[in-house]
Amino acid sequence: MREAAEDNTLARGTDSMTRGTVSDPPEGQLRPRHIMWRRQYDGRRYARHLSQLELNKRIRDIVLNMLRLQQDTKIGLGPITKQSAIWMEKWTHVLEEMQLRHGPYPGGFTREILHSEPFPNFVSELAQKAAHKLSVLGLQNGDVFIKFGKRAHMQSLFEGGMLRIQSASFFSSANNGAIKDDELTVPVSLVLSRDDVVQVVVNPQDVPQDAADQRVDIQFHFGTDYWLYCVTSSAEPRLFVDFNADACVIIKDRQTFTRMLRESSERELAGTKMGDGPADYIDPLLPSSAKVFVPLSKYFGYTYQEEHRFFWIPPKPIAKLSHRDIEIGSLRIIADLIVL
Repeated sequence: MREAAEDNTLARGTDSMTRGTVSDPPEGQLRPRHIMWRRQYDGRRYARHLSQLELNKRIRDIVLNMLRLQQDTKIGLGPITKQSAIWMEKWTHVLEEMQLRHGPYPGGFTREILHSEPFPNFVSELAQKAAHKLSVLGLQNGDVFIKFGKRAHMQSLFEGGMLRIQSASFFSSANNGAIKDDELTVPVSLVLSRDDVVQVVVNPQDVPQDAADQRVDIQFHFGTDYWLYCVTSSAEPRLFVDFNADACVIIKDRQTFTRMLRESSERELAGTKMGDGPADYIDPLLPSSAKVFVPLSKYFGYTYQEEHRFFWIPPKPIAKLSHRDIEIGSLRIIADLIVL
């Protein structure tokens, strides 16, 4: 039943954007937004070099960023906002790429796209408790820091300020898909047409007229392991499910928490360079800049997490670090403990 609910949600979201995609509207009429997005993609088909498996993963990542767990524990796309419109546009682009490869929807769409990896159970008892609890609190995204986890760990954080700073290398072997990521590299994958190649080579006349597209895969690599502590600025109830958490600490005074963490880590991680900031989520096919600072960068598939990152860089490059447990002091005055 859960799988059917997920597939139906995807189908409903798809159906609203696939109608009328075969032809443009009559002359003089405004194009619907989804048709305009399709034509824009046709002019710059930036995902054409992806293998089918890579395109399937991109579709899954986009879907996971679009889905919302509503207060009534129903799965939906949520209201149209500036941020959600970005994901609707990306979704329309992958629909167009799939149509160019396989014909009209549902051509090419297989069960493996969503179920190649375990899918978060957004209709579970945990999801119901989370949706009810957070709806009562009325939190707004960006107002607080939230740390999700198991009850025992969250009680230790709330009561004594005891927390674990993980090494960046740890996350590549994590079991939970919501946190499993290579935090030492940021991948970018581009496709260059003949015209693109001509613009960057010294001898453009040597480029054959029938030159095929060139795929360029780049990895921005950080030269040392480092430490990370991550919280979120999102009050979305789905995060309880993503992190398999039954409790969270809601940090209301972000500035004081940052100061407490900095002062304690200066003692425990002496000589390191500490920094923090919101994660910069990078779409590997559409990077916004050639400058990438890896400790504050993250794969775009996790954008829904709205992560805020604290990082510590060792004074000398180290291939692999171990975690560090530190105590910053009770958070009772600046935070609330929520247990489902």
